[in-house]
Amino acid sequence: MAMSLRVFAVSLCVASSLACAKEPGDEGTVGETGTGDTEDLPEGEPARGIHITEVEANQGTAILIGRDGEWVGAEGRNAYMIRDRDTLIRLQHTVDEGWVPREIAGVLHLIDADGNELPPRSRTFMVEGPSDPRKINTEFYFSILADEAKPGLSYWVELVEVSDVDVSGLDEGVNVTPEDFALIGYEQTPLEMKVMLVPIEYTYIDPATTVVLDDADLQQIEDDLLQNNPLQSVSFEIHETYTYDNQLTDLGQLLSPMSALRANEGAAPNVYYHALVDVRGPAVNMVAGIAQLTGDDKSSGTSRVAATVWYKPNDAVPTGSTGTIVHEVGHNQGLSHVYCPNASTPAAGPDPNYPHDGGKIGVYGFGIRNFHLYTPNAAHDYMTYCGNAWVSDWTWNKTYQRIRTLTAWDYEGAPATTPGPQVPLLVGTLLPSGNEDWWVMMGPAPAPDELSVEQRIELRGGGELLDELPTSLSLLSDHETVVVTAPLPEDIELDGLDGIRRVDWRGEGREVELDALHLGPRVRAR
Repeated sequence: MAMSLRVFAVSLCVASSLACAKEPGDEGTVGETGTGDTEDLPEGEPARGIHITEVEANQGTAILIGRDGEWVGAEGRNAYMIRDRDTLIRLQHTVDEGWVPREIAGVLHLIDADGNELPPRSRTFMVEGPSDPRKINTEFYFSILADEAKPGLSYWVELVEVSDVDVSGLDEGVNVTPEDFALIGYEQTPLEMKVMLVPIEYTYIDPATTVVLDDADLQQIEDDLLQNNPLQSVSFEIHETYTYDNQLTDLGQLLSPMSALRANEGAAPNVYYHALVDVRGPAVNMVAGIAQLTGDDKSSGTSRVAATVWYKPNDAVPTGSTGTIVHEVGHNQGLSHVYCPNASTPAAGPDPNYPHDGGKIGVYGFGIRNFHLYTPNAAHDYMTYCGNAWVSDWTWNKTYQRIRTLTAWDYEGAPATTPGPQVPLLVGTLLPSGNEDWWVMMGPAPAPDELSVEQRIELRGGGELLDELPTSLSLLSDHETVVVTAPLPEDIELDGLDGIRRVDWRGEGREVELDALHLGPRVRAR
């Protein structure tokens, strides 16, 4: 099967930056008013009776870079700042008793690593009282575009009087933060993601269905992955259609063929293979997506596979399905579920270390593509099963570590470890329904310390036991489906076998139906 029909390299687009947003609204989107460069800076005395309490940088999750007039350094920050990524800067303020409502101008000054001053940007509006962090139109906010967001960039903000109102009786206030230019704190690290989208032609149903991705679909997938992950870019490849003609009773059945496909194509270990299937409904047996939980080494490459039910009722943009893709890629990045008490379905295997109550995101979130503001106590981490899903600062930091590791493999200083040679593998998917799906495929052998006899494979031929094989076990993201992998002898002749039997730790066995055994690419019966 050829690799791909089309290649899409997508990254942050300045034309889609904050300065192109819609008008602001309560608890909603950031608008273009006052976010761009200004030729004529507001002139006036420092604002009085108003106090800057916080300066927040937000590329997806809120990070305080200023508090009460002081710079907040690395030791006081909750998450990483990503270079080459659009950034919202917003201020929170309080006002003194006896505040006189009037227009105030806020100005963001920037200096790059070489000492060059970037065009300042300002926002002027009628300040009625203290800011409300839930309502963007009560705040001073500004944009830093992706091509400006570089390591070494420093900032300084000020509030300036621009009205004719006599404010001499008001206190001086905290009208600058910090006292002098200080680093925003963008990291040097390159952070990239590579995804192979595999449209499935599902021929078991009549008429057959084939997932066809249009530009709007791809844009939505890009936006959701990019906004919810600490990334500079997402690179997509659209694979040729993969035909699947067996009945899908469990979505996990698609993961073994995806592992075989990526192994056969020699995919780089940092590429995520993601199957998309149309079953004329939102789920398979109440499951909309499933994935392998993978480690951060190259040998785990064949496990970087997932599947999502692609559901487009009335040909609408499938935001539900793209949200599922984000969730399942999260599993491929090693994330477990996050507990949410209001979920209609309990999440299996929630991470006990998640720090925010109720699966909430804990800090403000912001979409660099949809320009939407997500509140700490209304939005839920995307690894929950609750709605209004967004990335928390905790998940942001965990995926940062994984993305940094995988991206490094494309640059100098990549880890020396490489996948082992391709060997024949017997791979079984033990489904929650009690059914089993078995493949013989080529791939790297599990490490010796991953093998055990908790599940073992018996090979029989000529009426006798030929071999007993240890296996490695992995649990899929539903915490019910088990994948059993056994390295086969390289000289194995499948046609010469009388039977294959899986035996568990209790000694209970189950025959593998030889007639139902799937052969992956580059595998022959003899």
